[in-house]
Amino acid sequence: MLELPIWQQLQRIGGSLTPMRVSSIIREADNGRMAPLMDLANESRQKDCHLQAVLSTNEGSISCLEWELIPPENPSFKEKKAHEFVEQWIRGYRDFSRVIAHHAGASFYGYSVSEIIWKKEGSRLVPECVLPKAHRRFIYERETGKLNWYDQNAGMSICGIDLRAEFPDKFIISQPRINGDVPCREGLVRPLMWAALFRNWALSDWLKLGEIAWKPWRTGKYPKLAGDDQINNLITTLEGMSGSGIAVYPDDTHIDVQWPKFSGTGTSMHAEIFSVVASEMSKCVLGQTLTTEQGRVGSQALGRVHNEVRKDLREGRARFVSGDFARDLIEPMVRLNYGPDVRAGDFRFVTEEAADLKSLSESVLNLVNAGLRVPSEWILDQAGIPEPEGDEECVGGMDARDPDAPMAPPTPGGAAPVPIEHTPTSPET
Repeated sequence: MLELPIWQQLQRIGGSLTPMRVSSIIREADNGRMAPLMDLANESRQKDCHLQAVLSTNEGSISCLEWELIPPENPSFKEKKAHEFVEQWIRGYRDFSRVIAHHAGASFYGYSVSEIIWKKEGSRLVPECVLPKAHRRFIYERETGKLNWYDQNAGMSICGIDLRAEFPDKFIISQPRINGDVPCREGLVRPLMWAALFRNWALSDWLKLGEIAWKPWRTGKYPKLAGDDQINNLITTLEGMSGSGIAVYPDDTHIDVQWPKFSGTGTSMHAEIFSVVASEMSKCVLGQTLTTEQGRVGSQALGRVHNEVRKDLREGRARFVSGDFARDLIEPMVRLNYGPDVRAGDFRFVTEEAADLKSLSESVLNLVNAGLRVPSEWILDQAGIPEPEGDEECVGGMDARDPDAPMAPPTPGGAAPVPIEHTPTSPET
């Protein structure tokens, strides 16, 4: 897929947006032509700081996750080698997090596509790079609803090109399930474009209000029989007063200057609309509001609850992205280099957070004292601590205890005996 000159990479929608214009752009997208809606989406991100903040939070929360490549169950020697080969390449590719962020953005745009550039290294085929592609370069075929590549002025059919059929193992394509509609109407872009429009209106009107709010009102009176020249001269005089404060006018003209007599301390209607629409954006992308702003009734406890909602959404979207990478990147790397009979590993983001070691240790101790047998492997897994290997130097454990200490009798629940530690006493006691 050739790169486009910069004048074909975007179109400027402009600032004079109306509901009718937004509706026409969305109708074009409903018919499969996505370029105008993608231009509007990118332009809105660049004009609305809150929209950019919540979208980048969503994309960054996934691209910053740790990941792991899970080998197939009971792998053969060849499958182990394939697993090592794929993991070594991914960990060595510096722009991998950028590719992840691009595909995490599919929840906003409805789809994301990246091109794999293959190269030969010895006897292996490896990706030289993975190039994210602009969303405006795709359409949905009207007859089948498939996502196809379509560059205007490229001489291709109006239906575009089915990349999976024409170029297998060449593209990573993400089309997550976000709102459950038909593919061309998937993604958060539609509700967010309306919210961006309303915030843009509120902000522009708010700025106009701020421009005139603290300037004096300058009014002029002219005689009833005044001609057009006299009226125009009065208007010019009033306009000049705003810059210099100086005016010269005939004695039959009356000019009145009035300063604002009241300034309320409450929130203006423009600010209220601006904030309400921002909170709607946060809920649309992140599922909640208190991780982006405090709100009127925000609290630390409620913020933690809201953060759990954000994590749930992040985990669901991360699963979509990981599945796309496993299908379109991991499997082709294994198949092209080791053959179709070699099973590929699974790509997974690590979304579980490390346990609180203090709480975990106290809970385990209480369970053991209550007579419950707790497998040490489970404890190590919960704590994120690897199992010691061979003669690896360790801290703690049975070796740290006094080997001559007597063992406590078994607990009724069958818990393992624990050595009884004695505190040395002085000769006087």
